[in-house]
Amino acid sequence: MPYPSPYIVEPETGYPHTHTVILLHGRSSTAQEFATDIFSLKTSTPDQKWRSTFPGIRWVFPDAGQRWCTPFKEERSAWFDTYSLDDLSMRQDLQVSGLRDGIHLVKDIIEAEVERLAGQADRIILGGFSQGSAIALWSLFTGAAMTKGPLGAFVGLSAWMPFTKKAKEVFHAGESGEAQACQIHGLMDTFCEILGIGPLASAEAAQDKLRRMPVYLGHGTDVIKVLPATLDSLTDVLFLSRTRL
Repeated sequence: MPYPSPYIVEPETGYPHTHTVILLHGRSSTAQEFATDIFSLKTSTPDQKWRSTFPGIRWVFPDAGQRWCTPFKEERSAWFDTYSLDDLSMRQDLQVSGLRDGIHLVKDIIEAEVERLAGQADRIILGGFSQGSAIALWSLFTGAAMTKGPLGAFVGLSAWMPFTKKAKEVFHAGESGEAQACQIHGLMDTFCEILGIGPLASAEAAQDKLRRMPVYLGHGTDVIKVLPATLDSLTDVLFLSRTRL
């Protein structure tokens, strides 16, 4: 599907572009709204704002556009449809088309930013909030985010991931001594099969890139739509994939 243009905040005037942060908003938000929320957060230094704290960063906020949302019976800003807000594992077939479109958007944005950074993919940080983190995670585990090399880090805020149960099954099926690369290969194959697409990166390369990439997951105490137990389930998958959590 066609997406709105990302909301982009360039580095501070007088500073070279050294890194790119790509952050995907949650459902019912937009790229610009999410950027406003992010830049309104306080830093550890009093009276210092985010942009002045990281003056060389180019901030890219992709926008999901409007999509039918079954729980609300209307179109809303969303990366993919969900059947239930209480049980995110119900009718996961509704999530597939949005996941497929979303990872290709992330792939295109990352490849463009790598070119801007003269091939330095490790200077890109990918992340998202809630449903946006789900797209970002699927971009990692399908290889869509790593076609140009390992990223610098991943940040998941109130993160969850569709088909987490399926991912665990892949890893547990290979616990009897199967090489880790084979398990990653199995996960990539499974996720790509769900989306109906071919492989986007080799399993061996993806395993190495995932293990080298630091991962941060955070969950606010006032977030009620994404339960902490959902984050715990995602954490299990990341530990099984041996990321630097």
